[in-house]
Amino acid sequence: MPETARWIGGFVRWLFKGCKTKLRDEIEGNLEPTWGGTYDFENYIIGLVTVVVILGVIFFLVF
Repeated sequence: MPETARWIGGFVRWLFKGCKTKLRDEIEGNLEPTWGGTYDFENYIIGLVTVVVILGVIFFLVF
């Protein structure tokens, strides 16, 4: 699960940056961190938040 969350976080961050960086650098954490200590941790947090939002939307639409 942590690997999947980091991958999702890297993908979402890449999309937010307008696809101007390399996707591989975003996912592998080869860039400088800005707020979370390490780039992998930042991607992990972004991935978790994204999954929670998506699951919340699905739950809201189903029930």
